[in-house]
Amino acid sequence: MRFVTILTITGLVALVVAVLTGSTPLAVIVVALAITGIVLLVRDWRADRARIVAEPDPAVDEEPPVDAHQPRPDEFSPDISTDPNGPSSDARADQR
Repeated sequence: MRFVTILTITGLVALVVAVLTGSTPLAVIVVALAITGIVLLVRDWRADRARIVAEPDPAVDEEPPVDAHQPRPDEFSPDISTDPNGPSSDARADQR
């Protein structure tokens, strides 16, 4: 972590100096520092990803609980009442 911080600060300083002076060799150094930072970022990203894959989440391995009673299709009631005195299909009309 300390190395990445030092690399970042060095790259920013080199970038400012290269822009202010217009120095081509310093601009090449800035590009090299940027490439080094990207390589370190990818390396850390891959290491974190490998660590996450190696340590499975215990909550993911559990199976969902099985209900003792699974409703059958004929146990469902329709949403619209066929009774003329029952509730209508419009909930707003029932509240009046």
